[in-house]
Amino acid sequence: MLKKIFAKMGVGAAKVDLILNESTYTLGEHVEGKIKVQGGKVEQHINFINVELWMEVRGRNGEFHTHKVTSIPTVSSFLIREGEEQKWGFKYELPMNIPISASNCSYFFQTHLDIEGGADAKDRDAIRIKAPETLYQFVEALESLGFREKHQSGQFNGYKQEFEFFPTSQFQSRIRELEFEVAIEDKGLRILLELDLPGFGREREIKQEIYLSKQELGNGTKLHQSLHQIIEEMINNPTNYEYFQPSHYQKGQYKRGMSGLGGAMGGFAAGMLGGMLLGEVMDDMFEDVAFDDIQEDSEDLFDSDLFGGEDEW
Repeated sequence: MLKKIFAKMGVGAAKVDLILNESTYTLGEHVEGKIKVQGGKVEQHINFINVELWMEVRGRNGEFHTHKVTSIPTVSSFLIREGEEQKWGFKYELPMNIPISASNCSYFFQTHLDIEGGADAKDRDAIRIKAPETLYQFVEALESLGFREKHQSGQFNGYKQEFEFFPTSQFQSRIRELEFEVAIEDKGLRILLELDLPGFGREREIKQEIYLSKQELGNGTKLHQSLHQIIEEMINNPTNYEYFQPSHYQKGQYKRGMSGLGGAMGGFAAGMLGGMLLGEVMDDMFEDVAFDDIQEDSEDLFDSDLFGGEDEW
């Protein structure tokens, strides 16, 4: 009798453990593993087990905000006897349009064991979500043109994930900053490319939406040449790219600061976090310029570990 009383309070009760095959996964990849339930000191009835994927975002003020991406039902009602161990397989396909893990954006799975008439058990497992190979290929082409990723590149501001680069060689006097948003598609990448050009009195922003197929991305030499031509064209004819007209997201997706990249990384999250949360909470966390300007001093000009690049000076 005493054991049952303690088990209801969580002492000597059943425990749950999500055991993942890996700790790092790529967007669109299947997360696989197993769920293990270890019986406690008494027999208990389990109502269900579900696994939730959570995103944790750190705002400008340093506070962390967590948001549930999805809930994955895994196991329905069952009985776990004293000391008994039961296991089930776990499999979940990551969405293609959530932000990748970055300095202010992280992920974890939370496994919930709902125990009838007792304190529920939980388990938390952090994972790292990285970009697919196509995005690495695009970044490598930028690096071949002398661009380097900024330290705070890839931060998610509650609306979108934007990647920021600075020139180190041939474009150093002609471009202040290169930024892009990306939508990862089955056959390639759709990219909103933005160049910040130096000017007298004010910075000049020009934008162009480009599409790169997997075939183009897989040919490093050709991709280098194509990107060079695109950037040169934008610099030489900036008036053609100053008034970019975005095609808005589909209904239900947040429009502020967005382009027509409906499947862009962060677009799913923006839709998921919409309404009151974005309108009230995110506006307190971030301004239109999502983060403080990064000083261009030499100590700040180093690669982040998003794409694992190395500086070449």
